[in-house]
Amino acid sequence: MRSMTGYSKLSYQDDKYALNMELKSVNNKNLNLKIKLPYNLNFLEGAIRTEIASKVSRGSLDLKIEFSDLRGNLFDYDKEQSKGYMNVLLEMEKDFNEKFSNKMDILVRNLNVIKKNDFEIDEEEYTNFILGKIKELLTPFIKTREEEGERLRIYFLERISVLEANIDEIKKYKDQVVEIYKNKLLERLDKIKGNLLFTDKSDISEEISRLDSHMEQLKKELSLKGVAVGKKIDFILQEIYRELNTTGVKSNLYEISKLIVECKNELEKIREQSMNIE
Repeated sequence: MRSMTGYSKLSYQDDKYALNMELKSVNNKNLNLKIKLPYNLNFLEGAIRTEIASKVSRGSLDLKIEFSDLRGNLFDYDKEQSKGYMNVLLEMEKDFNEKFSNKMDILVRNLNVIKKNDFEIDEEEYTNFILGKIKELLTPFIKTREEEGERLRIYFLERISVLEANIDEIKKYKDQVVEIYKNKLLERLDKIKGNLLFTDKSDISEEISRLDSHMEQLKKELSLKGVAVGKKIDFILQEIYRELNTTGVKSNLYEISKLIVECKNELEKIREQSMNIE
């Protein structure tokens, strides 16, 4: 089980490339990925999205990439021509017995010795390099989500234990509910033809049975590893809440009503934290 909160960063440099990556995420019902790329990697956005989506199913993710190709200087200068110009400037200073205030400024601004290189990027090489580093970035990122997910799983199991204890208490009153309901009606009615009416309106056996089933399914989902369970858990919690409501309405017993309130309180704690489960 994974949380939707995660973070990782990666820095790399060799004689070819300098690269910095940062990936962070918070909870979201679906996968929402924002990518900030340098202009020379824009062609890779689709491939990066596909790679991340293959490992992450939910969450709002922000990816920032800074990249430089150290081999491809965009500008260069003509060394021989520059030396020739500088020698001319020095000779002029000598001939006229005057000093130029900034010979480099004259050289750069007026003599056009700096030229732009025609550097072509290798998209296939960039793709292999960047996607390889994306995979490296995702490994610690997913690990942080799994570690937070494990903390949440332990928290959920603690809350579930309290829920199950309260449900067990409710079970103790199950047989009393019908009898209490029956007696109250008998006080108002002169004649009752049968007990079917009482059982139909006040028996909570089915609700208790479904609660037990939902609790078992919830624990099963929490034990799964490597799969997204957040949406399934949210659905199960809704079903548990519905059964608790029905039980409370049908029982009409103070002791059960009190336990239902405590159950809902624990359930709300779980639901609040489950919003962060992938």
